[in-house]
Amino acid sequence: MKHAIWWVLLGVQFLQGQEQISLKGKVLDRNKVPVDIGDVLLLVPETRELVSYTTLVQGNFAFKEVPKGEYLLEISALGYTTFSNEYALHGSLEVVIQLEEETTDLENVEVVASKNPITNTNGNFKIDVQNPVFSAMVDPLEVLMKLPNVQVSPNRESISVLMKGTPLIYLGNQRISFGEFAALSVDSIESIELINNPSPKYEAEGRAVILIQLRKNNDKGTTVTLGETLSFRQNTNNYISTNGNHSNGKWNLRGNLNYNTIGQWESNTFAFVIPAENIRSDYLVLIPDNKRMQINSGLGFYYPINTNDYISLNTIFRRQTDDAGFETNTVLQSGGETNEITSETENDNRRDYFSANFNFNKRLTENLNLFTGIQYSSFDQKLLTDIANDYNDEGLVLDQTRNQDYKIESLAARLDFEQVISENLQLDFGTSWNEAKADAFSQIDQPESANENVTNYDYKESLYAIYANAASSFGEKFKFNLGARVEYNQVEGQLEKDLQPLVERENTRVFPKVGLNFTIDSTKTLSLNYSRNINRPNFSRTSSVRVFINPFLEAGNNVDLIPTITNEISTNLQIGKTSVFGGIYTNKNPRYFMIGYKENDSAALLAENNLDEESGYYLGLTVPFFHKIWSSTNSVSMTYNKIKDSSAMFAKAKPYLYVYTDQQLRVMKDTIVSVGGYALTQRKEGIIERNGMVVLNASVTTTLFEKLQCALRFNDITKAMNYGESYSINGVEAHGTYYADGREMAVALKYSFGGTASNTFKNKDVDENLDRIN
Repeated sequence: MKHAIWWVLLGVQFLQGQEQISLKGKVLDRNKVPVDIGDVLLLVPETRELVSYTTLVQGNFAFKEVPKGEYLLEISALGYTTFSNEYALHGSLEVVIQLEEETTDLENVEVVASKNPITNTNGNFKIDVQNPVFSAMVDPLEVLMKLPNVQVSPNRESISVLMKGTPLIYLGNQRISFGEFAALSVDSIESIELINNPSPKYEAEGRAVILIQLRKNNDKGTTVTLGETLSFRQNTNNYISTNGNHSNGKWNLRGNLNYNTIGQWESNTFAFVIPAENIRSDYLVLIPDNKRMQINSGLGFYYPINTNDYISLNTIFRRQTDDAGFETNTVLQSGGETNEITSETENDNRRDYFSANFNFNKRLTENLNLFTGIQYSSFDQKLLTDIANDYNDEGLVLDQTRNQDYKIESLAARLDFEQVISENLQLDFGTSWNEAKADAFSQIDQPESANENVTNYDYKESLYAIYANAASSFGEKFKFNLGARVEYNQVEGQLEKDLQPLVERENTRVFPKVGLNFTIDSTKTLSLNYSRNINRPNFSRTSSVRVFINPFLEAGNNVDLIPTITNEISTNLQIGKTSVFGGIYTNKNPRYFMIGYKENDSAALLAENNLDEESGYYLGLTVPFFHKIWSSTNSVSMTYNKIKDSSAMFAKAKPYLYVYTDQQLRVMKDTIVSVGGYALTQRKEGIIERNGMVVLNASVTTTLFEKLQCALRFNDITKAMNYGESYSINGVEAHGTYYADGREMAVALKYSFGGTASNTFKNKDVDENLDRIN
């Protein structure tokens, strides 16, 4: 298989095509003063079809990677006559444009207008991050939470998209990890887009993609942004961020250092019954103050060899420590015996993550581009636990001490080619390789019985892949994407004391993707997509590490987890700014967290498990609205999701509704009030039943002294983010609730100083398994 990859690459022939160029400009008023705010559109002259959109930033605008051709440039700014002019672009062009004032007769009059910062095109939502309501935020995660369908976990450590699962994250054309996204400076981001139907150029794992575009600025200088967010939830949290960027007009150096102190509050309760064993358990666990410290840092260097070629290096380091003591109250009935148990647990948890990559990009010919890179990543988690139990008020007794350590190292390399064959055809193809090795060590001591249990589990995984994708257009109305990815995967897991592997798998899989876009007229576009995707479990989910909850229940992992395979057909009808979208899908071996029990085990296990099948459909409508100082984004969707498993009790599945709204009012020139939220109705999904919720948020943002951005935010005003679920599977009937610490009042301040600096930083993660490491 390894040799076949290289023979395929050597057998590809390359033709010639079309060069990508840029259009940049400076926009001034009649006094030669830059026009700070305005919209810049690049259009097709005959049809006025939108090619690209950007905004003025201190009088400057830039369109990157524009194909050669003729375009209509249109610039509109409040108080000025709209500028419109055609340009024939045969090479990169820079222009200086002077706008004419629309009227000069009014005095002491301030006109306040607003532009909707969330746009919707072909079912993809896009946030203009430079809008004050978002630019005042310190953390890019806070911005991301404003996108419809996007859910950020209460602990701020994961993202999910309704109907799509975990999205991939891309910075331009470059994949990055969740940690790298969280470390970005909001000031450097121009837009964040949710792509619901990603093209075949994205990895096979992505049913949805979060696409980040950075602001473009090629001036020399240094900028530093300092930010602080004081967050009041159950406990007080503090987030401090520092981001710096320096450029000499050619090379670029950037770095960040974030220090967060978080008092995390957690609680959950579950009642479950195992009828065959005559066992009944009901517990409540409370972590009143998990003293969490986070250090997020990064350093990157970018050096352009010439216009098209560059080298870059990027490193990130994250450390998180948790000092979490918690108490669990349990009522346990086994046969005719009932015990009331109070458990007190002390956890000392440390996690270290490091990743470094090297990129090299080379334009081999005018129409053939080569990218290659290598990346090393590591993750180390140490968990020290002391467990004491009090049975029926007889007094606390130290029951166990645990020493657990999980380490993983990952090495990856990739080679990508982009070939422009003709004006209407582009071919992307390449290969990638990843090797990961992990070790899970667990030592459990029981002082009373002098027992010691030591487990050492080794895990190895190799992944080889080749892919090809063709993007073509037929006339002005049809655009077509066709691609496929072939992956060869080897997995082996073995307990040190065993002679034979506990897990041994070998698979070759093909993942096709097809996309068709049909332009009906200047305001209507219809798209149709088919994709086959894979979602692999995190490496740590396949380890033997466990966390104590009470004497009869532990939270742990599952060494037998296998990937989930998804087949999906989706469509979107765009009518102006309104979208009507829908899709059908099937998931083979979907993964869910559930309580399980095996005969003769001493305790039940709450872990992720593969179920047999999941299938469903969704249908939705997105309607934006804009009028003077008011902008609004509204979305509603209906989803029918049915989960099946041979060991589960199946109940009738029913459709549920998701409603999203975001309303913004620009009450003054630099002040915006935002109110919004989302609602989910009760979800009956065959095996699992979940509760409904209505979550409301509000914020006020303003800018003082031109450089000090301030924000006051109120999240989960209704305190509704409590996740209830019930199920009956594998002989266990369970009903419980996870209580999220979602209600928050936060005050954020951000100040930038220094001159302008280049944001033309290019670097991409080589390892496609980064999101599975930590």
